[in-house]
Amino acid sequence: MTVMATRTGLGWEHGIDDVPSDVAIAGGSCVVAGVAGGVRLLDAATGRFLARIVVPGGVYRTEFSPDGSVVALAGPTGYALWRVTDGALVVRTPGLPARCAWSADGRCAVSFGGVVRVYAPGTGTESWRAVDGRVRVDDVVWVDGGGLAVALGGEVHMYGPRGRTHVWTWPTPVRLLAGTPGGAWLCAAGDVPGVQVRGAGGTHEDLDSVGDLAAVGLALDAGGGRLAVEDRAGLTVWDLAARGGRVRPRPRRLPAQPRACAPRWRPAGGGLLATSGGDGMLVVWDVRAGSARKAATPLVRRHVSAPVAALAWHGRDALLFADRAGRVGARWFPELTDR
Repeated sequence: MTVMATRTGLGWEHGIDDVPSDVAIAGGSCVVAGVAGGVRLLDAATGRFLARIVVPGGVYRTEFSPDGSVVALAGPTGYALWRVTDGALVVRTPGLPARCAWSADGRCAVSFGGVVRVYAPGTGTESWRAVDGRVRVDDVVWVDGGGLAVALGGEVHMYGPRGRTHVWTWPTPVRLLAGTPGGAWLCAAGDVPGVQVRGAGGTHEDLDSVGDLAAVGLALDAGGGRLAVEDRAGLTVWDLAARGGRVRPRPRRLPAQPRACAPRWRPAGGGLLATSGGDGMLVVWDVRAGSARKAATPLVRRHVSAPVAALAWHGRDALLFADRAGRVGARWFPELTDR
């Protein structure tokens, strides 16, 4: 491991014996997941190794609980809930791809095949089951009011502990969902270009696509006011908070990066969005700057030595990254400190 002298030590790089698939951070700790199933807990300030587990079949998505005590790990053949405070581990390997989503109060929804389980906060015990049948579950997300939205058979079904509460349908099958537990919007996309947006008060509107490609990723910021729509050619950002009810927001277009990984909104807000890709660049965009009629330009860039596989924000002015050469590190952006 190499540590460079910067503010709070952010500038380290650390090699791992796996190809990273995702990274997540909470408080002073970060988790790095690998495609072979190795999962490492590191000190976020220095990269110091803290603990390690293995999830059979590999991991492609990891996320901390809101209080940072539990890590959800989803992979192509199963999932795990790892309580990092004491090392307790719940692993399920049903032989099917899994997805995980956290609620604001620490419940974890896990989907695999036609099953959606909800685990109680911090315990690793199943509290209720939203779906259990011969169906196709494409995505799950928690939304305003504590409900669980499930993309089920091309429709969106809403669930609570007592069962299904609503069914929302659109002309095209729904495959992707995005929402924030305390936000005002639930966003959905499917097999054709465009995004459907439903408000907590029952309002709904379709957002046109920019180009003719279907969305491959949706990302709402922490406040639920900005939506990043990822397609194979780039990113489109919508300011949903500026809709004014029936007023359509004007999108901002961000140029594509080769083999880009999922965009990450800064948790502290401020309209900053981080992206990375196969060109080895970490890029931060200020989606508020400039005219909405023109494509956005990068606010700041940093180059790393290999294509980036995953990234996460470390506070307001640093990014944690993992590259395809097996290195994990942190980069400080002093230009962002006061923004």
